[in-house]
Amino acid sequence: MLHESTEVRTVASPIRLRRRGYSLLTLEIADLPPIELARILAEKIECSPGFFWQLPVILDLSALPAQATSKVGVVIETVRSMGLAPAGFLAQRPDIRKAALAAGLGSAAEDTDTDGGGDDVPRRPALIVNEPVRSGQRIYAAGADLVVLRSVSAGAELLADGCIHVYGALRGSAFAGVSDDPLARIFAKNMYAEKVAIAGLFLNAKEYPEDPAGRPSQVQITDGMLRLEPLP
Repeated sequence: MLHESTEVRTVASPIRLRRRGYSLLTLEIADLPPIELARILAEKIECSPGFFWQLPVILDLSALPAQATSKVGVVIETVRSMGLAPAGFLAQRPDIRKAALAAGLGSAAEDTDTDGGGDDVPRRPALIVNEPVRSGQRIYAAGADLVVLRSVSAGAELLADGCIHVYGALRGSAFAGVSDDPLARIFAKNMYAEKVAIAGLFLNAKEYPEDPAGRPSQVQITDGMLRLEPLP
């Protein structure tokens, strides 16, 4: 007996849930009055307003005491008013968690250290850029060093949680140690940077102790101050 074949059509769902690894900066919120929080955030953002504008962040509310539930919403709005985009939160206390959920944030899962190696977050392999970085481009090496093998044009931005190495002319802005690593450094074969920053400390070209004039240079924090120096 012959049977008619039945054609089965599958229709792809217009909505797909997929797990992907995205690196989001975590903003640790201290138990401060909102005005003081705004002031400190403004100082932090001043070094690179273009980078922080609409930057998704996870708010770590673990330092807030249980009695601070009434100001959780104010804290979130303060962060938003500074141009950041809270994407989720971390909290230990149930009352703080409820307040953050009521304010419209989702609970973020915190990464755990399966190796038992302590609190240090392991660095990723360096992000290596083989092409010139054009004006208007912004490259961020999350949890890693950034290595640029060509030149960086004026108006470009380089950012890294680790160190930045430029093996050509650096004419844009470079911000190393973005996740508050004061040991990070910036190295350039030909230094013409418009602005440099490490862990929130920054210098404009007009503030350089001397014009680097394209010489091989490094930027590092020494004795609590950001210094631009020629390479030995």
